[in-house]
Amino acid sequence: MRTSVEQFLEQVAQRGSWIGGGSVAALGAALAAALLEKLVFQPPLRRRLQAVRRECLSLIDQDAKMFARVIDATRGHRRAVFAQALMKATEIPCRVFERAHAVQAACRRAQRAIKPKFQSDLRCALAMAKAASDSSRALINTNLAWLGSPAYTRRIRRRLSSVSQ
Repeated sequence: MRTSVEQFLEQVAQRGSWIGGGSVAALGAALAAALLEKLVFQPPLRRRLQAVRRECLSLIDQDAKMFARVIDATRGHRRAVFAQALMKATEIPCRVFERAHAVQAACRRAQRAIKPKFQSDLRCALAMAKAASDSSRALINTNLAWLGSPAYTRRIRRRLSSVSQ
């Protein structure tokens, strides 16, 4: 994503835009990682948060592209292509979910080390990461219902539960 926040919001608000919930969730996770990155001092943690931030930024564009493929397959009535595209598209909110959970865990671990005057930023980072996680889960559940594959659903649910523990 190399546009301004204002341009991004315009794209989200535009009817017919493929930039939607998945991209917004990815941005939320990136924002949470960036805010926490500013608050912590340990170089290894800062590097991990920077990597999360960068990955989530790339997921913004990937989500829109993948969802466009899903819609294209739907419009073309190509069931096999649709199922494959939807599985690939589901991978993106899964990755956002995993990264958002990693940021939440990092927020909880960093809580004691952050000065009281910066605790509000920490709580904001935690809330953004939780929102990204919750949003991603909603998108994943919608995709799984749309797909209707019990085996794939079980695999994804196991993956998410392993992160949530």
